[in-house]
Amino acid sequence: MSRLRQRSVDRFEFDPADLTRLLEAAAWLGAHRDGWLNLVPGVEAPADSVEGPGLFSMFNSATQRVSMCTWMPPGRGRHAADEVTVGVMHSRSARVLPELTAAGLGIPSAWRVWGDHPRRGLVVKVPAVAADAEVLGWALGAGALLCGLPTTGSWRAEVYQPLR
Repeated sequence: MSRLRQRSVDRFEFDPADLTRLLEAAAWLGAHRDGWLNLVPGVEAPADSVEGPGLFSMFNSATQRVSMCTWMPPGRGRHAADEVTVGVMHSRSARVLPELTAAGLGIPSAWRVWGDHPRRGLVVKVPAVAADAEVLGWALGAGALLCGLPTTGSWRAEVYQPLR
C-alpha cells in the first residue's frame, strides 16, 4: 500500500501593517516552489456564522460573503512558468477589475489577468521578480475591498507547506 504524502498547515493571525511572518512564509514557499497561502480577512460577525470559501467553492453556485486571497509560488518542473499566481474569491456577481482599478488597486502593467469571473473570482499572474510585499499588499487590499462584510483589520493566514 502506498503512503499518501500530506501537507501540514500552519495558521496564524496577522495585522497588514506588519507582514513579517507572512513574507517569511512566502519566501519559504517560493524557495521550495510548492505550497500556497490562503488569506482571509477578519470580519465583524460571529465566528460560527462566517467561513471563508472552501476548496470546492468554485463548483458551488452560491457565493461567499467573505473574500479569500490565495498566493502560490512559481511551480517547478519543465513546463512551470516563472510566475506567482494570486487569486481573490469574492461575493460580487460581476467582474471586479473595474472596481479595483477605480479604488486605486489596478493591476500593474507587468502583471496579467488570467481570469476575472463573477463566480470563480479574479486570478492574476505576476512575474516572480515582483516583490512579495507588493504582491501580498495588493492581494490584501483587494481582498478587504471585495469582502462582503465589515472587516476588523486583522487577517488569518493558512500556510499550506510543501509536500513532504
